[in-house]
Amino acid sequence: MTRGIAPWWAPATDHEAHTAPPLTPAHATKGTQTGVPAGRGGTLALGGALATSGCLGVIAGEEPLELSASAATVPAATLAETGFAEYRVEPVEVRREFDAAGETREVVVTNQLAQYDKSVTVLGERIRGAVFAALSTPAVEIADRTFNPVGDLGTRELAERLLARYDGIGDLRSAGEETVTVLGTDTPVGLFTADATVADGVSVQVTLHVAEAVRAGPDFVVAVGGYPSVLTGQETDVRAMMRALVHEGSA
Repeated sequence: MTRGIAPWWAPATDHEAHTAPPLTPAHATKGTQTGVPAGRGGTLALGGALATSGCLGVIAGEEPLELSASAATVPAATLAETGFAEYRVEPVEVRREFDAAGETREVVVTNQLAQYDKSVTVLGERIRGAVFAALSTPAVEIADRTFNPVGDLGTRELAERLLARYDGIGDLRSAGEETVTVLGTDTPVGLFTADATVADGVSVQVTLHVAEAVRAGPDFVVAVGGYPSVLTGQETDVRAMMRALVHEGSA
């Protein structure tokens, strides 16, 4: 099972389809750091980046440093067109302390996670099969430089971080790359397949669409979609969801 979250391909009744969280982009870890990875390339690695780049004034101080993102969501018209339904849009707060210049400063990052899903039938069983999520995270721009490493991650690394969250899914394989317009930017989207266990001795191949981070106003936005590979037409719906994203903090 997953670390702290039900697998998005788990069996689900129609009623359950929107009562357990669907797929989350690769920005979540155990403990209080839910929503971003603690290691290299994670949003909270920005604390170390700031400290080592000469921006000690940002970390130093008595009050917590608070960084907040605006949500990126999909309009209702696109949900109706694709059959997705909103699971929830929620802030994901992360707190961590950093030492800089002999002082300790608490950094509070508030990401925004928008999650959508729809029930599908695979091998005669109703599952929470098709999912889509968009994570907004502060870019942290200082003197025309951004210090959130999420903006530098490729689609393969994002996909690997995603799969690392689940015990029942693995064997990530590249299936190509395409370009999709996300928030007005032509964005590389990696296509991957993986094997997911849905029951004892039963596995299905799933397809993942993982977009590189897109700059949207003061934030980065990462969009991810996934579904069982045996289903047809889902790739069109995932692309439509990516194209329709609207970022609340952009002009």
